[in-house]
Amino acid sequence: MMHDEKIKPRHDEKSFYEDFFENAASMCLVSDAKGCIIKVNKKAVETFFGKDQKVPDLEGRNILDFVHKDDRELALMLSKESFKERKEITHEIRMCTNDGRVLYILVSGRPIIRKDRVVSFQYQAMDIIDQKVHEQNLLQSASADILSQIAGGFAHDFNNMLTVINGYSEILKMSVEETHPFHHKISQICQAGKQASLLTQRMLEFSRRSGVPVQTVDINEEITKHEGIIRHAIGQDIRLLVVKYPGLEAVPMDPSRFSTLLLNLVNHARETMPQGGELTISTDHVIINPANESSYPQVPRGSYLLLTVKDTGEGMAEETRNQLFDPFISTAGTGHGIGLWTVQNIVKASKGSILVETAPGGGNTFKIFLPASSSPVKTAKQTDREHAAKGTSKGSKTILVVEDDDTVRDLVSEILMQQGHSTFTARNGGDALQLARQMDGRIDLLITDMVMRRIDGRMLSKKMKSIWPHIKVMIMSGYGNDVIKEEDIRDNAFLQKPFLPQELIDKVCTVLQG
Repeated sequence: MMHDEKIKPRHDEKSFYEDFFENAASMCLVSDAKGCIIKVNKKAVETFFGKDQKVPDLEGRNILDFVHKDDRELALMLSKESFKERKEITHEIRMCTNDGRVLYILVSGRPIIRKDRVVSFQYQAMDIIDQKVHEQNLLQSASADILSQIAGGFAHDFNNMLTVINGYSEILKMSVEETHPFHHKISQICQAGKQASLLTQRMLEFSRRSGVPVQTVDINEEITKHEGIIRHAIGQDIRLLVVKYPGLEAVPMDPSRFSTLLLNLVNHARETMPQGGELTISTDHVIINPANESSYPQVPRGSYLLLTVKDTGEGMAEETRNQLFDPFISTAGTGHGIGLWTVQNIVKASKGSILVETAPGGGNTFKIFLPASSSPVKTAKQTDREHAAKGTSKGSKTILVVEDDDTVRDLVSEILMQQGHSTFTARNGGDALQLARQMDGRIDLLITDMVMRRIDGRMLSKKMKSIWPHIKVMIMSGYGNDVIKEEDIRDNAFLQKPFLPQELIDKVCTVLQG
């Protein structure tokens, strides 16, 4: 072909451009100057009406019919500006599908001018819900990172104090006969200390951002742990009723994610009952099969643990129900709907399902179906029997305790000495290394705090192993997974603060026995 030869238009050029318009990846629409629809492509039809739905005749309908009622004034203003200034305008607009779902659309509209007169408008649009969620997550992530730093520092210091309070109260309790009048009072101190430990544990779980391994969780036990937090969250005007089905299997889910799921449902229920009411949290075991599957629409057949959160609030209309899990629409009028969207994502990640029963004036019932794990849940009695079976390590061992908190260091040393071990203590990594170099005998076990100035627990363990190659190491910390990484403790044992004396004894016994 000669370079100066002009390419002749194809005889089917019109059908080519029509096909290009019809099958474009973005939504395309043409309207007249007043906004009445002239032509719309397949992508737009599928987005607003679904792929398999019967589509009514759209020609002649005004494009404003599909714009969210709260954004119509903005859409009119932008349209007038584009018409008047004869320019293309791009803006984010909320639009509604045929079944009531809200879409976040980035629309570009430009006027088509013939003989200096606007005769029509062309629109291209993209659904940007993923981008909006990403932006929201970035904002939440920044806030959560700050919260994580504050929570981690607070929990570390508080966990050190709780380790001392819980440790000495347990020692005192064991030294007092049950018939003594002080025994009950000491038991109350022990119980309060355990509850405080759970609170710091929950706080660390909420602030964790990543690196959390998949675990199994006993939802009955988790609900029990959270009752205090829930009662505080719902206030005095809402009555809490908890009904737990005994003997449930475990759920394959991290406890922090279940906490997030549960508390978001509780928060939604609280917002729907501003004048007070009743909140019921219950658990059950459900097997969905051909005989009863009609009662559980859209839930696959199988065995499930059922978490039900029911409130006596005002309920929801059908329009609100359709927007229930929209991350930017609040069903409670607070302008913030990320909570239920988060619940939905957690349930989906766990391969579960959600059913919602609601009606105006009839309250709301959220039914969460979670697949059961094959791993059984250990009861408290089973755990106690395992502790008893472990017993204590035989023979006296030489243990070096390194901890910058004086009270924690003294407590750990006292507990170990009561078990017949020889203990040496150091306030920091430098003192520990100097002590190790001066010792003639063998050090069997190093117990060290993880976060210390200059030489942290990980560095200390490496240096100590260069001096004593066969030494075993156990790292303690009041921080959570946001600070303590798996690779930091991969070759060592780990004990989370706060801990009880028996937990320390059991862990030391396990480490020394290999």
